[in-house]
Amino acid sequence: MKKFFRSVLAVSALTMLMTSCGFQNPGPVPEDIIGDQPGELQAKINELLAQAGTDSTKVEFAEITTMFNYRPGDNTAHAHIQIISPGDKNKMEQLDWDDMKDRRNHYERYGLTVSTQVSQDLVDTYDGYKDMLFTYNDIKKYLDNLPTYCNEAIEASGYKDNAYISNFEINVDGASISVSHKEGNISKTYGISPDGSHIIIPE
Repeated sequence: MKKFFRSVLAVSALTMLMTSCGFQNPGPVPEDIIGDQPGELQAKINELLAQAGTDSTKVEFAEITTMFNYRPGDNTAHAHIQIISPGDKNKMEQLDWDDMKDRRNHYERYGLTVSTQVSQDLVDTYDGYKDMLFTYNDIKKYLDNLPTYCNEAIEASGYKDNAYISNFEINVDGASISVSHKEGNISKTYGISPDGSHIIIPE
């Protein structure tokens, strides 16, 4: 297993422009996780990839994550992707998007340092990364069915009107989704079936 560390911050001029535009036209704070509506997470992934000057047909991913934190009047939405750098296949990058009351529509781009979990050895070649990578086509089924997972997880949680989707993550091993309770510090996490059709509800 490998783990990531953020390294050099590299925010492009386009990133700064988009961030500025976000502050000038903030709109309402987010109300739900990015991805509970059809095509929503796909669009955000494409926006993030545009920050790196690439698109989903050209990159390999290590992780795709979307998160939401419910706090009345101060909700927070976040999404990030970890990819092989378009400019150097022996490097990895993370591209982030955040939206909250005090930091609206904010984009950032980081370099990533990767190390092994046990020995802490640095991994700095494509051959070292490749066992943790996937393509967009590999996980398209999860993106397409995310709104279904959201509905299923909320129903399965039993939290009823107090339920909200707080996390959805894709990595090389599959996908998972978490639902949290608005009034209590509790949550439930569900895996996704191998065919990508539904969540897995523990018996």
